[in-house]
This record gives sequence, structure tokens and C-alpha cells, in this order.
Amino acid sequence: MASAHAWGLTMTGDPRLIRTRELLRVTLRALLLERPLSSISVALLCREAGVHRTTFYGHAASVHQFAVAEFSADIDRLTTVPVEPNAETPANVAERYRGSLQNVFSHVAGDRPAYRMLFTSDSSGAFRAALESVLRPHADTALRVFEELGVPGAPTRGATRAEAAAFIAGALVGTIDVWANSDEEDAAAASARITQLMPGWWPQPL
Repeated sequence: MASAHAWGLTMTGDPRLIRTRELLRVTLRALLLERPLSSISVALLCREAGVHRTTFYGHAASVHQFAVAEFSADIDRLTTVPVEPNAETPANVAERYRGSLQNVFSHVAGDRPAYRMLFTSDSSGAFRAALESVLRPHADTALRVFEELGVPGAPTRGATRAEAAAFIAGALVGTIDVWANSDEEDAAAASARITQLMPGWWPQPL
């Protein structure tokens, strides 16, 4: 049976709300280049974005909540990994996931001040939890695909697969944190290193 895994969110709804949210995102990123997250109030963000505070509260209860939601959504929607188990090899699928991780590292490297701020702010715990909640179902999907492909040793059902998905997701959050707080720019090399650290049953990419 064909499976598909998409790292992404599709923005739907009122175009005005979408434009406003994007304006708030861009403004927040600009402010994070100048000051810590803890010093960015709703009033400041709205004034700089030209958005009414009432409008902001339609999107989030606080700047911290907005930042956590938006930056974790960035990780979620970076790439799409379509998989057709009946027409794929384990190595091919593993390569697509390695490419997704490379895209994550490239994105974070291009927005390091903001990610560093989130990983060291008072919202660090909430941000890490949000990232893990994004990555855990992705890991579970990979496990399901590898099971369909008959990869030896891949966790299959129940608690074993849930544990493996949680383990992989938590590890990836940690590597994103380390990467964000480094000065390395070679996302391809980093993604290759992290792929080598995956469990022994994880197929090697092409």
C-alpha cells in the first residue's frame, strides 16, 4: 500500500489573516536580530508590524507563544518526503530523509539568531516540546515505511515503534539545537553525520 509523508502545513483561510500572520513573522524575525525574545512585547511587535493588538490576539496569546508556533511550523513545512513503498528501495527513502534534514539545517543556518534565541529563551522548553511534537509523527511514518519495505530490525508495532519514534524525534531536536548554536555552514556534511548516528537498522542513504 502506498504511503506518503509530508513535512508541511498548508495555509488556508482568509487571505488577510494569512498576510497579517506573515507580516508578524517577518517583523518578529527582524526584532530578534536586535533584542532578546523576552524584551519583545505584543505592543512593540504590533507597532513595528503596523498591526492592531486585537488582531494579534486572534493569532496567539503572547509573543512567546507566537514565536514557538511559527518557528516550529517552519521546521514542519520545510520539505515533503513522498514515499511509494512498492516502487522504492530503503536506501532511496533514507536519502530523501537525509535530504530533508539537510534542508532543516540550511534553513536554521540562515536564521540562526532567531533559533538561538528560542533555544536559550524562557520558552526553550516549550519550543523543544513543539519541535518534538512535529518530528515524532514524521519519525513514526518513516518507521512504518521501512516496515513495509521489509527493513531488518526496524521496529514494527505498538510501544516499540512509539519508543523508537520518540527516541529519534528527541535526538533530532537536540541536533537542531546544537546546529543552531554552532557556526557551521555545511548543512550537507552535518546531515550526513547525523544520518550515520541513526540506529543501526536505519538504512544508509544512496
